[in-house]
Amino acid sequence: MKTIRQILPLLLVGALARDALADRRNPLAGQPAIRRMREMRKLRFEVTPQFLVSTNQDYKHAFGPGANLQFHITDWIGIGLAGAYLFNANTPLEDKVVAALPDGDYRYPGPQPTKRVHNEHVLAMDGMAAVYASLTPWHGKFALFSSAFANYDFYVNLGGGFVHYNQNCCTTTGPVPVPGGIPDPNLQDPRLFAGFKGAGMVGVGAHIFFAEWVGLQLELTDYFAVSNPSGLDTNGDRILDTKDETIQNHIFFGLGISFILPPKAKISD
Repeated sequence: MKTIRQILPLLLVGALARDALADRRNPLAGQPAIRRMREMRKLRFEVTPQFLVSTNQDYKHAFGPGANLQFHITDWIGIGLAGAYLFNANTPLEDKVVAALPDGDYRYPGPQPTKRVHNEHVLAMDGMAAVYASLTPWHGKFALFSSAFANYDFYVNLGGGFVHYNQNCCTTTGPVPVPGGIPDPNLQDPRLFAGFKGAGMVGVGAHIFFAEWVGLQLELTDYFAVSNPSGLDTNGDRILDTKDETIQNHIFFGLGISFILPPKAKISD
């Protein structure tokens, strides 16, 4: 009996403590993960003039001015429009190819093109544009030397649009040989490879904000589209057609300054 009298108070205390814990609620339940967060993107419009440079073109470097226009629906998702007008310059590979080709008039049938034939067939990019959705899953603030503070984010863009190819075509285009002869791709019209081509677009980038309304943008974007960069016969069937095209990745690095409106960012509850 003495043992039971000793145990009963302990059981009673345990039951009361359990009831008290059951009634106790977590004061943070249902609360936001971060209070008073500066929402750098939510319901804001972003304008970013930028300069783009291609990183992997075969024959012609592409570079020039562009711009991104974007509306951020929430702090992590937005929709946008991107475009660029491009200039071109020879790559080191293009310089080597041109140096190895013969000068003078083309002798029918090839197969080796002359400098003029090559120059009139090779493609250059002079424009691109896309509409896209933007996801910003990572953002925060960093300190430089424990004195200068700045907001940053990392984002991913996914969308589609077009690229535009041009050529110096086509003084060498001539008639295809009569049936039974050997077709000469050097004399066939390569303009089917030029013009507008549909393209997919994927990009990754980051912002570093100097203030609530302006920041630096660093971006790497891939426009992938069907293309025949040389404009000549690539599959060996001696006929220029869409079978000579393959999907090409056009990767661009962009450096821009982002201006965000309204200039004051929202503060969360």
